[in-house]
Amino acid sequence: MNVPYSVIIVDDELISRGFMEMLIKPLKDYRIAAVLSYAKDVMLWCGQNEPPALILMDVMMEKGMDGLTAAAMLKQKYPQTKIILTTSMVDSGFLDQAKAAGIDSFWFKSCAEISLNDVMDQTMAGCSVYPEDAPAVMLGELPANELTNQQRRLLRLLIDGLSNREIGERMYISPNTVKAHLEELMRKTGIHSRISLAAKASRLGVVVSDTDRLETPDT
Repeated sequence: MNVPYSVIIVDDELISRGFMEMLIKPLKDYRIAAVLSYAKDVMLWCGQNEPPALILMDVMMEKGMDGLTAAAMLKQKYPQTKIILTTSMVDSGFLDQAKAAGIDSFWFKSCAEISLNDVMDQTMAGCSVYPEDAPAVMLGELPANELTNQQRRLLRLLIDGLSNREIGERMYISPNTVKAHLEELMRKTGIHSRISLAAKASRLGVVVSDTDRLETPDT
């Protein structure tokens, strides 16, 4: 008889935790070892218990360490543990970061093309499951998946409230080039204010600034 895979769920949203718990409980091939709210909790749990076969972890956390950083650390320390990162954000930049960190699989919560159950099964079978791109959303009149990496970087810095000069310093381009890129983005999206552009990109989860992901207070 096969022993069920032990699973830890890590998500700071009650609804998401409940959904995954409800999904996994009836599955004969899996058993829930713990349901945790924050990335720091899973770090502590794994240090005190036998590491699980699988960790399902949200990328964004309200307190302390973000899921992507924690997942990278866990893969270094417990390479035999499979990790699936999940998110409701549609920032495709997460995909590249997760792959670079050696995370086994990635699942967008709004993705209907493949179920979490299927991602779990394929991951435990040794496959790395990644979508080709984030789920399609519209940033004004522009499909978000048509944004270039440079445009995503610019939007991240814009969301952080940086001026054209400050953005230019971070991106190694002139303030006039920043202005030209912003004008092009506003033309393509039909959003005619930099404040509105930043607000909409942030609200839709098209981009998530590093400040939001990495510098959340641990209180």
